[in-house]
Parts: sequence; structure tokens; C-alpha cells
Amino acid sequence: MAILLDTGFYAGLIHPKDEHHQDSISLLDQIKDGLYGQVYTSNYIMTETATLCSIRSERNPRVLATCQDYFIGTLKLAIIIYARDVNDKETWELFQKTSQDASIKKPLSFIDCTNIILAKHYQIEYIASFDPHFDAWLTRIPSSLHG
Repeated sequence: MAILLDTGFYAGLIHPKDEHHQDSISLLDQIKDGLYGQVYTSNYIMTETATLCSIRSERNPRVLATCQDYFIGTLKLAIIIYARDVNDKETWELFQKTSQDASIKKPLSFIDCTNIILAKHYQIEYIASFDPHFDAWLTRIPSSLHG
């Protein structure tokens, strides 16, 4: 059993004004209690979160320091999986498939496709995310907050 921590979860955790701040704090307690097993994230999620937190906080040094702490510092939550650990061809195939599928309202980003493939390779079944587009591939936590 394992969980992948997504950008939205981290952004909610780090930035107190984020719409998902309280949900991320609550989920953090469950993750720390081991409810979802081993905890992972990816280097793509780290870069996406750092950029998002920088923009949303208007480059607030305190927010950026907290962001860094959650990935590589004293507050580190997860093992970072590096995208080089997956087959790029598999990611491209998923990206092209979801981009061309008219039934998918919002196509997945290349980063999201990479994370889905990483989850598959590492046998990760859960994702801490507020994005419903992961629902076709992973069990999204918190499931009560779909949408």
C-alpha cells in the first residue's frame, strides 16, 4: 500500500490561503498515521509545487522555505521518485491518448501522465490530490472532496 502526494496537496499544505489548506492539514494527519502506507512524491511534483507556491505567494521567502522543507528539509514527507525511473515512451503514449480522447474534458498534463506511470511502476494505488482527472487511474484521497 502506498500514496503519491500531488501538487495540490502540497500547495494546500504550504500556503494558508489556499482553498484546500484545511483539507491538506487533515489529510497530513492521516498520512503521518500511516493510513495509506509508504509515502511518495515525484521530482516533477516538487518542481510544479515550488513554482506554484512562488507565484501564489508572490515569492514570499517564508512560503518558499516551507515548501523546500516539505520536500528536502526537516518537514520532508515523502520519498522522491525521479521521472528518469520510467519509460518515456509509456508516458508519451498516455499523454497522447488522453489528449486525443474527446470524452476527457480536461486533458492531463504531461507531468500528471508521468506521475500516473510512476505510480504504476511503483505499485502506488492512492494519490493525495484534489484533481478528479486522476480518478480513472488511482484512488484519490480525500475521496469525499471529488471535484
